[in-house]
Amino acid sequence: MIEEAAKDFKSGFVAVLGRPNVGKSTLVNRLVGGKVSIISPRPQTTRGPIRGVRDGPGYQAVFVDTPGSQKPRDTLRSRMQEHVLNSLSESDIVLLLFDAAQAHKELGTGDRYVAHLVAESGTPAIACVNKVDLLSDASVALPIVEAVSALADYEDVFLLSAKEGLNTEPLMQRVIRLLPSGPRYFPEGTLTDYPETLVLAEYIREKALLAMHEEVPHAIAVQTEEVERNNNFTVLYATIHVERPSQRMIVLGKGGRTIKQIGAEARGEVERLLGTRIYLDLKVKVTPGWRNDRRFLERLGL
Repeated sequence: MIEEAAKDFKSGFVAVLGRPNVGKSTLVNRLVGGKVSIISPRPQTTRGPIRGVRDGPGYQAVFVDTPGSQKPRDTLRSRMQEHVLNSLSESDIVLLLFDAAQAHKELGTGDRYVAHLVAESGTPAIACVNKVDLLSDASVALPIVEAVSALADYEDVFLLSAKEGLNTEPLMQRVIRLLPSGPRYFPEGTLTDYPETLVLAEYIREKALLAMHEEVPHAIAVQTEEVERNNNFTVLYATIHVERPSQRMIVLGKGGRTIKQIGAEARGEVERLLGTRIYLDLKVKVTPGWRNDRRFLERLGL
């Protein structure tokens, strides 16, 4: 819902781009001030654009967390790359993230590719060298700052730690200054426009990713089947989809230990989100080739 713009009100969409696992979701959550994107150490955790809204005196910034940009290998990853390009074309500002942990080596082709896309778009962009908390000294990042600065004419370059909050507020103030005049796109107080059923599925997927071994995470999808509300108690039915029977056994774990762990950890997140006690009915289903099934991907919101 778009509200009429007040005089001198500023608003806009801020796309957050970068290679997989550079901290885009962590930064969006930090700038928004709440959890709108799930986080895990696994690359490609974010599969579709997720919008987080931050309101302030005279402005509304809508941050768009995008999937990590990479070469498509299946229908899922093709969709993910389409989301990146669409988010870029529809944005007013871009935050382009780089990994400070790469300070000891040259920028990779992935970084250069995303930087080229941003430069070609002509959208005002801020370069962010993230994860400086992992460096022994911030000065170690100077070579990567120089390399990043040479890629394009950025509005600014920030050294920051999205995880620790270092320099994220100065970055936010720079974003506010770049926002164009515009309307309030979402009612004040909105944290995200992501549908509740998809948010619930993502919370479960986050816990599954954290519990899984390397060979399983990309084969996992979660679908909310039904939500039943009864006063202060909610029943959530959800299915974890995998591609092979062997993956199903890994998700279940010996004696059902792993699926119980996933359910217990997800239940806590969901209870905080919904504000009620939760009974989580969680099943694991083998759905061969779901990553190349367009109809299935659409049901997942992808």
